[in-house]
Amino acid sequence: MADGLVLRAEPRTLLGKKVKQLRRAGRVPGVVYGPVVPETVSVTVERKEFQRFFMANGHSTLFTLEWDGGRQPVFIREVQVDPVKFTPLHIDFFAPNLRKELTATVPVVLHHPNPGAAGVLTTARTEIEVSGLPAAMPHQIDGDISGLVAVGDSLRVGDLTLPAGVTAVTDADELLAHLVAETVETVEEAESLVAEGEPAEAQAAEGQDNPAGVPETEGVTTSGTAVDA
Repeated sequence: MADGLVLRAEPRTLLGKKVKQLRRAGRVPGVVYGPVVPETVSVTVERKEFQRFFMANGHSTLFTLEWDGGRQPVFIREVQVDPVKFTPLHIDFFAPNLRKELTATVPVVLHHPNPGAAGVLTTARTEIEVSGLPAAMPHQIDGDISGLVAVGDSLRVGDLTLPAGVTAVTDADELLAHLVAETVETVEEAESLVAEGEPAEAQAAEGQDNPAGVPETEGVTTSGTAVDA
C-alpha cells in the first residue's frame, strides 16, 4: 500500500434515486465491501477530488479510505461512468484481506523508445494480470523498450521487471509490443491504378482487398498503450 495515501469520504444515508441530489451537489455515491467488512458501508466522495485521485492511482493501488467513524484499506474495484459526460456515477471500493493473495489487472506503460529504431512500434497488450498480496500491487508496470531497434524486435511479458512479491499470471510469452516494417501507400500509387484503367469494382471482384499491396499485421493494435519518452 502506498504510504500515506488517503482518500476522504463521508457516510451516506441517501439511497436509490435520491442519490441524484448528491451528484448535483458534486459528490459521487459509493459502497465499501469485501471479506473484511461485516456489512456494506454507503459513502460519498467529492467528485473532482476523486477524479484526480483515480487518474493518478488507478484500480490496482491499495489506499486508505477514511470517513467519519471508519477507515479501511481498499482498492477501487469499479467506477460507473456517465456515457455522455464521462463523469463518475458510482464507485465500488473493495476491502481485501491483506493477508491473502489476489489477482489484479495492472496497466503496462512503455518507456524509453529508441530514437534510432527502425519500423513502427505496435502494441499488442496494454495490461497484464498479476498476483500477490494486496499491499504489493503496483499502480502500473513499466516496460523498457529502449532495446527494440530492428524490425521484429519485441517486448514480452517475461521481459518485464515485476515488483517484489508480485508474479505474472499472464503467460510469459505473451507479446506486449514489437517493431513492424513501416509501409506507406501514396496518393500517386492509388492514382496510378485508376490511370491503368482498372476500376475499383474489378479489384473487389478479384478479391483484392489490399490493391496497393500494403502488408497487413494481424493480432495487434496501434493505440491504447501509454509510451513515456
